Amino acid sequence: MPSPYYCRAAFAALLFACGNTVAQPPEPTSASVEVQKLQPGIYLLQGAGCNVIAWTGPEGTVLVDTGTAAAAERLREALTTVAAGSRTRFVVDTHWHPDHAGGNETAAREGAVLIAHESTRARMLEPQEFGEDDSHVPAAAHEALPVVTFADTLTLNLNGGRLLLLHMPEAHTDGDALAWWPEANVAQLGDLYYAGGYPFIDTAHGGSLAGVVAAIETVLARANSSTVIVPGHGAIGTRADLIAYRDMLVAVGTRVRELVERGATLQETIEARPTADWDERYGAGRVSPDRFVRIVFEDLTARR
Repeated sequence: MPSPYYCRAAFAALLFACGNTVAQPPEPTSASVEVQKLQPGIYLLQGAGCNVIAWTGPEGTVLVDTGTAAAAERLREALTTVAAGSRTRFVVDTHWHPDHAGGNETAAREGAVLIAHESTRARMLEPQEFGEDDSHVPAAAHEALPVVTFADTLTLNLNGGRLLLLHMPEAHTDGDALAWWPEANVAQLGDLYYAGGYPFIDTAHGGSLAGVVAAIETVLARANSSTVIVPGHGAIGTRADLIAYRDMLVAVGTRVRELVERGATLQETIEARPTADWDERYGAGRVSPDRFVRIVFEDLTARR
């Protein structure tokens, strides 16, 4: 299987790296959290601000992401329907954004051990700013900080199965963790994948288009036609859905790069509509076509 670093190198000629952009628009939380069974003991919980996975069994429950702080009580109520009598032992943060890690403090106070990539903890230790819209994320409370961190990979052996955590460098952020249940054939990508929408790539905090593509290649190398692909937001998908998403990212990146190399300005690049062929499928998501083009433009021009 190609490593994330190998994949990044393969795409480096096409996609330069890093730049500054603005924060993603928030996803409204729902009045209730809906539960969907993915595999025995593995459930998708939707409506807490992001897609949350609960892995339950006789040895305890693991949550992958915790949604927003405002949805913590609704998430707890939903958990009682799938994990009655099974306490939450571990929480894994796919990255530091508060729509994914906002419920950390609540989970930790109830006894969960928080796990994340070391860059995620580093980001949460300090206040973070997002470019043009001046949005500010304060440093996380002490209780909300991951207490177990890893550099490359980590494995949880629980409930008769395994959860593999793999760092995906310089992708959506600099601290993305891919969660993979090999026996159950389920992958939780966090915001490496937005179902039905263009992605927000947090280039201000270490993300890059090349890194997102490399991360998706890593998933595709492990996945098969039966793999359940869980995005950070939106409906679950298949390997075929992820291939189409990867192809879109590469094609838009190529078009924007060509415009940049011809000397096009940001406005000229937006007006050229490099996403036009995919707007029907991805253009109604939280990131507009124009905003996605802006992200890619700034990413590809930052280190030229």
